[in-house]
Amino acid sequence: MMELLERVESSYIPAFKTMLMDVEAALTEAQDVRLHLMPLKCRLEDIERVEFSEVKPFLLPLLHVVCLIWVTSKHYNMPVRIVVLLQEICNLLIEQALVYLSPEDLLKGDMEESLGKVRMVLGILNTFKEAFEERREKLHTYYEPGQEVREWDFNSTMVFVRLDTFLKRLEMVEDLLATALDLMKLEKIEFSGIKGKTLGQQVLDMYEEFQEAYKLFSERTYDCLDLTNMDFEQDAFGFQQKVEDIDRRLGTVFIQAFDDASDLEHAFKLLDMFGSLLERPVIAADAADKYSVLISMFSRALDHARLIYSRHIQTELKLGSPPVHKNMPPVAGALCWARELRARIQVPFDQFRRIPHLCVSVPAKLLYDHLDSFSLINLIFFLCRYQEKLYADWSQTVSEKSQYNLTQPLIRRDPETKLVTVNFDPQLVLVLREVSYLSGSRLGAIPPPAAEICSSKESYRQLAANLELMVNRYNKVLKTVLEWGKGLTEGAQELSPAALKKSSQSSHFLPGVWDHISMVMDDVHDLEQRIQKAKNNVEEIQTIVGSWASPIFVRRDCKTESLLSLEDCQDRLERRYSLVRESGQRIHLLVKENQSLLLADPASDIWKAYVDYVDEIVLDGFFTAIECSLKYLLENTDPKAGLAPLFEVQLDLVIPDLIFQPSLDPGTNDGFYDMVEGLLHDIYRISSLVPRLAEHSGFLHYQVRGCGAPSCWWQ
Repeated sequence: MMELLERVESSYIPAFKTMLMDVEAALTEAQDVRLHLMPLKCRLEDIERVEFSEVKPFLLPLLHVVCLIWVTSKHYNMPVRIVVLLQEICNLLIEQALVYLSPEDLLKGDMEESLGKVRMVLGILNTFKEAFEERREKLHTYYEPGQEVREWDFNSTMVFVRLDTFLKRLEMVEDLLATALDLMKLEKIEFSGIKGKTLGQQVLDMYEEFQEAYKLFSERTYDCLDLTNMDFEQDAFGFQQKVEDIDRRLGTVFIQAFDDASDLEHAFKLLDMFGSLLERPVIAADAADKYSVLISMFSRALDHARLIYSRHIQTELKLGSPPVHKNMPPVAGALCWARELRARIQVPFDQFRRIPHLCVSVPAKLLYDHLDSFSLINLIFFLCRYQEKLYADWSQTVSEKSQYNLTQPLIRRDPETKLVTVNFDPQLVLVLREVSYLSGSRLGAIPPPAAEICSSKESYRQLAANLELMVNRYNKVLKTVLEWGKGLTEGAQELSPAALKKSSQSSHFLPGVWDHISMVMDDVHDLEQRIQKAKNNVEEIQTIVGSWASPIFVRRDCKTESLLSLEDCQDRLERRYSLVRESGQRIHLLVKENQSLLLADPASDIWKAYVDYVDEIVLDGFFTAIECSLKYLLENTDPKAGLAPLFEVQLDLVIPDLIFQPSLDPGTNDGFYDMVEGLLHDIYRISSLVPRLAEHSGFLHYQVRGCGAPSCWWQ
């Protein structure tokens, strides 16, 4: 084109040359800009690709590329172009943040989750601004030595004009959500004391008012992050006015509840219950004056703790040992008391540290520092020294006591009662309890002997339990065996003299002690079982002979107006005789079994004495049985009793005589006297049906006819 214009000598040649130079310059500029902006494209795509919550690591590399563009580009290192580039980056971050926050649901969803998202976005955007300022200050480091440095001398507000407006709106939303989260705690606030119910109702009313005010935002359909929407700001302002009114009323409720608190513990519970609400400026202003009162309460509690410490030390000096909690060993109990007293003042003191400093007035802070420097430290020092001394004294004596008690015999016998007891010394039990309580403390290392004992506490527990079981069984035998049985079980009661002697000399650490204890326990258990079985057999004998105690002869059909049933006398007599014979056989078998159980020698005097004892039981049974039948006859023939006749005698006219049937004449065969004597003879005869247990007595059974009279039926 240029050649054509020159050939025709056109007047447009100068203009065309100028245009051609401009195009060449623009092309060079475009190539330079494209070359330097290409690396920025990758960084921006990284930001667009990830979640906004993951953007922060990409911000500094992005600004680093912008700085390189400023330094190396010949055509893009102009403030106006860099400002526009940075503005576009800010717009990109804002768009990404809006996608992440979902403004339509921000005030309608979970408050805590929404607040977390808003704070994350604020943090990322502020980090971007800080990174910009940092790169701006270090821009000179991008230039080569000797190269002219060109700073970013433009105002940063030109870059962040939209971003700052967006941040301001985000901060408004953050304050709104944070306030809502604080006031949501009102639902869970409960008060104690006289005014508790009234104050609780007031707070509940405030909570309902807050819910009604916040409900407005969930009903709105606008975008709360739309910078052109002023309706949100108006609603937020109205909500803030309502919240300030609630804060003032809450401050009044806090003061009333604090004045109603009975002690330091309730006061701190009140502070914990209000929590972050006390950091709200209006409430903090009302609560500030109460912290000096709180510290005064703590000062009184500290004085009371010192008084408790002084009284405890005086009581310990008077009694010789520290007073401790019930069921606790002395040393561990005293250490526990010291820890509790220390916690009584240390816990409130630590709670002071957690009180927000915005709420602590200057005079209260000075008093707090005063307490920290004097009274509290002194009392804690005394308690620590008391614990250390108590633990050190115990550590010095526990080894000697433990070793001495472990060398004592396992079993101790009372010389008078012959009863035995487990010789597990209370001092050893005390050591085990002390070590168990102190093993978790941080006062120092447990002495090796005590630690070794504690490591074997399960073995000692089993040993003591088995010994207690053995001793209880053994003492049960001694206490329950009757006088006749002491001689019979004398050898067994001694648990084999050698074994008992060894138990009385064996210590807890003697080799083979477990085998010995097992052997002795088996012996005692066997003895107890045999004695108990023998005792049960004797009780069975007593039950058997007790079953005989019923009249042999009774009225017909057991009716009081009937006569004695003579027709079935023989049948009743045979049944009774059969019962007594079978009982006698059973009694002899039981006595023979007892001989085997008691390991008795039948020829020994001890066994004969025992048989005499059982023989007396059987003899008493016969006596009771015969007495029962005779008593029945006597009671039913007593004219004073007014009962119907027991016997019937008929008076017959046999001319020329009157004759009684049966005859009433003594000595007459088949007469009345003969019939009654026969009945008595049948009653006494049951004692002859059982062979005598005491064969050495010289009698075959329990009826003796030597004197020829009914009264001589037994021996």
